[in-house]
Amino acid sequence: MTARDFILPAFFGDALALGPHWIYDPSKIAGLYPAGIHEYDDPRSSYHPGKSAGSFTHLGDQTLALLESLASHGGALDAWPADWRAWAERIQDDRSSYLDGATRGTLENLAAGRKQPSDSSDLAGAARIAPLFAVHGDIAPLVAAARTQTALTHGDPRVIDAAEFFARAAFAIGEGAELAEAFEESAFFPYSALPASDWLMVARHAAGDLTEHATALGLGCDIAGAFPITLALALCHQDDPVEALSANAMLGGDSAARGLLLGLLLGARHGVDAFPAAWANDMKEIGTIDRALERLESP
Repeated sequence: MTARDFILPAFFGDALALGPHWIYDPSKIAGLYPAGIHEYDDPRSSYHPGKSAGSFTHLGDQTLALLESLASHGGALDAWPADWRAWAERIQDDRSSYLDGATRGTLENLAAGRKQPSDSSDLAGAARIAPLFAVHGDIAPLVAAARTQTALTHGDPRVIDAAEFFARAAFAIGEGAELAEAFEESAFFPYSALPASDWLMVARHAAGDLTEHATALGLGCDIAGAFPITLALALCHQDDPVEALSANAMLGGDSAARGLLLGLLLGARHGVDAFPAAWANDMKEIGTIDRALERLESP
């Protein structure tokens, strides 16, 4: 597996989710996409003005900002706080991307002289971790970096723990572990706040009737629903990564955060070549991603 096998599918998951992102009624999405979602679409909600098919949501934009920060500083994470703040303040001015609650809360803290993240409990902070796989080939520094980048904007300890869980799981899958095995092993670690084993059990149950259970869990941003739904999607569609990302988008709600992590997990299992070539070719930021990865891969 190369860095592209981890990173590009994460971006696929975000871009594919743009069309129905933050529509919370799966039946409405089914009416909009009777044949499913297998190509990029313009946003069908009002949350992403100026975006069009092949663009990222605000979460993909932040993930790209992390990738570019790493590429600009030789893979080091030290400049990420300053680079993220510069990105967020630019977005605040030009409104080219949505400012979510975690971003607004962190910016407010910084403006008040408080170097602390928001108290957001959404999964989005943990969902940005894919670019770290271009830098860290060993699990210990990968986990440390995943936790650090997440804690910049998300103070909820469950979200920070979730970044570690997904980093461990994707790493294990990339090393050849089956998804169920990787999830079980990653849930075994003694997290300070994340009920990983309990939520993995919820995910296994939800995989039996995904739409019904996902709706009951809640399709929003909060980690208590988003974490097990992401695992359930991966378990349901572990042998069909294209259908996994399509099914995620069809569920709606905060499909972008789930899509970033689902793409990471299934990219680690199948590699980028398992996804349609059009998903890379039609991605508006593919040139930016390729240039960043080339800089990181250069000796």
